Amino acid sequence: MVKYLTIIILFISISSCQEIQTEKLIGSWKMEDVVDTTGKNIVDKSTFTKDNLLISEFISNGKTIEKDIFNYSLKNNILTIKFKEQYSDLKIVKLNDSEMELLNIKENKIIRYVKF
Repeated sequence: MVKYLTIIILFISISSCQEIQTEKLIGSWKMEDVVDTTGKNIVDKSTFTKDNLLISEFISNGKTIEKDIFNYSLKNNILTIKFKEQYSDLKIVKLNDSEMELLNIKENKIIRYVKF
């Protein structure tokens, strides 16, 4: 009985941590270290919604010049982004109220964001 109680408490704790992390993810983020070769002062804005949508916008001089919508899921610190039939996995390395770092697993490259 104690063994089952311990397992249930552990499961609830893990689930609670995941929920907190999801809440921190929700909102708009600006990618740091964007290389802008266009000369148009481009900003990359990513907005995560509660209904598992990722809205990606390229903004130049205050105007959206490109916008795409993706689906995402989050499990065990792995953020999976789906666009059409393609998937991309990113590991959340750092996530707090003002900063986020994602590791592109395929390219082994860190992507840094700050809250927008």
